Amino acid sequence: MKIGFALAALAFGAVTALSSSVVADEKLESKMGVKATLDAAKKSASIVAKGIDDKTYVNTEYPIKCSVTIASGGKLEKAELTKADAVFEASGKEGKAKSATFKVGADKAIEGKCKLVACTDSACSSPFEVTFKSQ
Repeated sequence: MKIGFALAALAFGAVTALSSSVVADEKLESKMGVKATLDAAKKSASIVAKGIDDKTYVNTEYPIKCSVTIASGGKLEKAELTKADAVFEASGKEGKAKSATFKVGADKAIEGKCKLVACTDSACSSPFEVTFKSQ
């Protein structure tokens, strides 16, 4: 009988731990934003991934990737941006940056999505996608 209670307690603990990590992932996803801006005069666009607070970071170890499309008739320098294209803003924390900035040649509005991992001081999310659209 004692073994049955022990197994039930262990199973409950595992389910509770799994639920907590899923909730943590959802919270981190909602704390990450990607903003795109177009400088038509310079024919350049910037894409910046950054936490919405100072406790959320971009994971620099994950192979971040952004897919970009341009408005009809526009000229886009590169449709796929990778970690190698990013400039990371240092946070003083290993494997974590305050932001990741991508620059791409573009003469019209852009939109797309970035796949990345968000972190806090103590946890990181699973990879997720964030969409963006320049104004």
